[in-house]
Amino acid sequence: MEKNKRGSLYIVGTPIGNMGDISQRAVSVLSDVDVIACEDTRHSRVLLDKLGINKRLISYHKHNERSGSEYVISLMDQGADVALISDAGMPCVSDPGAVLVNEARCSGIKICCVPGPTALTSAVALSGIEGAFTFIGFLPDKRKDRTAIFTSFKAVPSALVFYCSPHDLIRDLDDMYEFLGARGVCVVREITKLYEEVVCGELGSVDVGEPRGEYVVIVAPPAKERPQDDLMSQLKSELALGVDKKEAVKKVAKDNGVPKDVVYKLALEIND
Repeated sequence: MEKNKRGSLYIVGTPIGNMGDISQRAVSVLSDVDVIACEDTRHSRVLLDKLGINKRLISYHKHNERSGSEYVISLMDQGADVALISDAGMPCVSDPGAVLVNEARCSGIKICCVPGPTALTSAVALSGIEGAFTFIGFLPDKRKDRTAIFTSFKAVPSALVFYCSPHDLIRDLDDMYEFLGARGVCVVREITKLYEEVVCGELGSVDVGEPRGEYVVIVAPPAKERPQDDLMSQLKSELALGVDKKEAVKKVAKDNGVPKDVVYKLALEIND
C-alpha cells in the first residue's frame, strides 16, 4: 500500500456470518492500514484476532458520526491510512459510514472500496424475485414516519427490500400488510449462518415462527391490474372444466399475479 502525504480511506466489507466470506483483499488492507474505525471495538477485535491482525481500533458509530468523522479525517491529514468497517457487511449500507465518506471526499481524501458480503444482495438472490428492487432498509420507529415511507413506495413497480431486527419483525410485517396488501413476500434470516432460512408466502399470512436473528424481508411488486371481466372469464372457464372453486380461485390468482381475495370475491358472484 503506497504512502501519500495524506492517508487514504478504505471502506471494507466484512462477513455477515460465515468467516469464510472474508476476501483476501480485505485481509490485506486491514493488515496494512494504520487505523481501523469500527462500530464496536470489542466486536471487531474478535474478528481481527481470528485473522491474526493487531491494529489500533477507534470507535465510529451512528451516535458519533459527525465528531468521529472529524477525528478520522484529522488522522488521515497526518498521513494515516484508515479502514472503515461495520459490525457486519458493508459500511454505509444501513450502517454508519456515509457521513465520513462525504466529509472525506469534500476534504480531497482518496477513498477506496473493498467489496464484501451484504445481506441485501444475498437475500434478493435467495428469494428468487425477478427484476428490479428498491432497497428501503430499516423502518423508522414513529408511526407517522413509517406511514410516510409506505405511502411513498406503495405504488413503486418493483420489489421492496427491508431490514428487520427480531424484536420489530412482527410489527413490521403487520404494517407491510396493512399498507401494501396481500403481496407475495420472502422472509430471509441469519444469512450465511448455521440457521439460515427462507420463508415465502403472502403478507398477512406468512408464518415466520418465533423471531430470532436478523431478517431481510422482500415484498413482491404490486400486482398489475387486470380487468375484472377478464378475471371472471378465466374463472368461469376453469369451473366449466370441472375444477374445484377453491382451486380455480388459486389458479386464476396465480396466473394473473393478483391476490386470491380479489378472485375469491368474483367467485362469490358465480352461482354454483
